[in-house]
Amino acid sequence: MIELSPLARPYAKAVFSAALDIGQHNGVAAELSILSLISQTKEVTALIEDPGLSKQKIAQTIIELCKDDLSKISINTIELLAENKRLNLINAICISYQDLLEEHNKTSSIVVNVASLPSEDNKNIIMQKLTTSYGEGSSIEFVEDPSIMGGLSIKIGDETLDLSIRGKVKKLVNQLNF
Repeated sequence: MIELSPLARPYAKAVFSAALDIGQHNGVAAELSILSLISQTKEVTALIEDPGLSKQKIAQTIIELCKDDLSKISINTIELLAENKRLNLINAICISYQDLLEEHNKTSSIVVNVASLPSEDNKNIIMQKLTTSYGEGSSIEFVEDPSIMGGLSIKIGDETLDLSIRGKVKKLVNQLNF
């Protein structure tokens, strides 16, 4: 499978720059989220992947589905993607755009995987340390994942800090096999 994020990043940067110039960066983020959800439905995915259909017609269909909720920037983005035969990038563009928005707002989406949910006191300690390091506006989500066996794994953007028992065992196995 082809990694779409390198293809989507230039589009996301261009859309973000245009939205930032007119102060609509938060609104466009919401619009891209809607477009992303629509583009992931079975029906729209089938349209996008159908080589017999005109990409412009597909773009117009997508725009019609949510035209009341789209700004000129989002409409132009969909039309440009159709022209370049890149409608399959809508979801990846949304993800890259969200990363740019978080970077601009100096916030991060942080997912903390734990074997079992910590007590409120321990949650607060972890949250305090993460917000000190990554900004007050960071959103922190705790996810229970018994497969990590113990410890925790922290995912910030595309980086992961694995402090779990499972991670340490994998590292040890890799060292022994090398």
